Order: sequence, then C-alpha cells, then structure tokens
Amino acid sequence: MENEIRKDYLLDRWVIIAAERAKRPSDFKVEASPRDVGKVCPFCPGNEEMTPPATLLYLEKEGKLLRDRDSGGTRRSDWIVRCFPNRYPAVKPETKEVKAVDNEMLYRTRAYGFHEVIVESPVHDEQPSKMRLKQLRYSLMAQIERAAAFYRDPSIRYVQIFRNYRREAGASLSHPHSQIIATEHIPKILTEEVKSSKTYMEKEGRCVFCDIIEVEKESSRLIYESKHFVALAPWASIQPFEFWILPKKHSANLLKITDEELDELSRILKAGLRALSEVLGDPPYNYVFHTAPKYPRGIEKFYHWHLEVYPKLAVWAGFEIGTGMYINVTPPEVAAESLKAEIKKCL
Repeated sequence: MENEIRKDYLLDRWVIIAAERAKRPSDFKVEASPRDVGKVCPFCPGNEEMTPPATLLYLEKEGKLLRDRDSGGTRRSDWIVRCFPNRYPAVKPETKEVKAVDNEMLYRTRAYGFHEVIVESPVHDEQPSKMRLKQLRYSLMAQIERAAAFYRDPSIRYVQIFRNYRREAGASLSHPHSQIIATEHIPKILTEEVKSSKTYMEKEGRCVFCDIIEVEKESSRLIYESKHFVALAPWASIQPFEFWILPKKHSANLLKITDEELDELSRILKAGLRALSEVLGDPPYNYVFHTAPKYPRGIEKFYHWHLEVYPKLAVWAGFEIGTGMYINVTPPEVAAESLKAEIKKCL
C-alpha cells in the first residue's frame, strides 16, 4: 500500500496515511507511567476533604443504587462513584462579564460554565479496561446524569464528556476518573460535524452517520458489531489505532440512551480498551463523547452521537501544527485487523 491522503467523513480535515512508514503494534509499546507511590491520592475513599463537596454520589445498599451529595460540611466516604467540581476549573459559574476590547479583531468573552471530575471507582487502580462491568456502567451513567444536569442551565449550549488516561494523555492523577466541561459555546469540531450532517441530510435525505455505519460494516475497518453498536477504525484516523463506537439506531443525543444500550456500551467499551491495552501495551489514550448540542432546531433528525477513542501514540510536530494536517503511520485497516482479533478474546 502506497502513501495516500484521506479526508475525514465530515470535517475539513486531511490525513496522510503513511503506509510506507507503517509501524507494527509492538513499535508503539511504551513504558508504564510512574505510579503515584507514596503519595496521598485525593480521589481515594477517606481523602474526600482534599476535594470540593460532591455534587453527586452513587451509593450501593443491599444491591440497590442510591444517590446523595455532600452537604452540611460533611463528606461521605462510602461512595462507588463520586462527582465534584474541578479544583482548577477551565470554566466556572461564578464569573463576571469581561470588558470588550475596542478592536473587532480582538474578541473575548466570559469563561462561564461548569467543570467537574467524575471519580469512576473507589478502587485506586481499577481502570475501565479491567473494571467490573457494573462499575463501568455506573461511571458512564454518572457522566450522562451530570451532563443532563448541566444542560438544564439555559446558558449552556454544549457539554463535553472526556477521559484522559496516563500522564502522556493529560491525566495528572492515576486514580480512574473522567471529566465534564459545559460551556456557552459549541466547539469548532462539533459545529463542523453538525453543519456537515445537516448539509448531507438536505442533499441525501439520510443521516450521514447511519450511512457511515452501513459502509463501514462491509469494510475491513469494522472491528466489532453487536446488537446495538458498531466499533470501527475511521477512514481518516488521525491517530494510529483510533477507533469509534457508534449506536446502530439513529440517535442524536447520548442522554437518551436506554438501559439495554448502556449495558452493551459498557461491555463494548471495556472490550475495546482491553484490546487496545493488549495490542499496544496499555497505551495512554483520550476518549471523547460527541453528542448533540442544545441547538440548532431539528438536530435530532440529522446528528448521531458517538464515542471516539484516541490512543496517544503520535507526536504532532511542526508539520501538523503548521498545516492542520496529520500523519498516521498505521492505516486504519491494519489497526482494525489487530483490534478485531483481540476484542473477540475480551468479550
């Protein structure tokens, strides 16, 4: 296979698939990040005073899930999932309007929003790739529940759920956790996805993501298909071994996922991350949910939520920074073949 340039399904984003520089999975295996040995972990049970009061706690009593929050200056330590405001937020609700600059080129606005941490397990080293399925389901449920709470704020237009694993991918602590940032602004990538999806619907009369699923189900980039989901290596992957999980049923909004679908998503996400770990030696990664923003009207007809997983394997250097293009040294077809073989063992 010769090198070629591919365009993203929707975004005006181009990738050089550098097959002639192709790397094997073993070439990407990295050393484990230093463990937080001897350090007090602020996310472990018993150390709740080191973090802000919880906005949501999941508790389990006699097999039943209960909800609570910290109040009255006390902190509960019998939680199974714990959500609280980030101590160093990128955005926050207590913010003032900023004065406009008298120059139309110099635009700025307030950094209003919410930034929370979701501690996914009380067990310090229980990462999703090896997490109990029930626990992983609880962590995803908490992400969705907090996102729904933020969307009730009339100023919030988009809520980003994301997870950084290992320091190379932006995680400052090793205890399993994810984050949520809710803002007044719809980010550039989501804006482009929504616009392109709408244009495709107007032209073809169909959801572009539904069509992507049908095309990729017949391709060598398909990793796994279940009753409700497909996992695939996207056509124009920007990272080696990048994969997406998409619901087969058309749905714009992650918040409307059913209990059965959430069970299955938990199972596939765990298997996908486990396969990634087995193939690449537990690499750093980021995962991000893309779901419908609050606007525009009619978005439920043409948008389609999905989860994107990005192993942190490539170093984006001068070319990527200067051009906005990417170089991927592992064709997605090759990545899918490796992940497909491994994911079957993990299910």
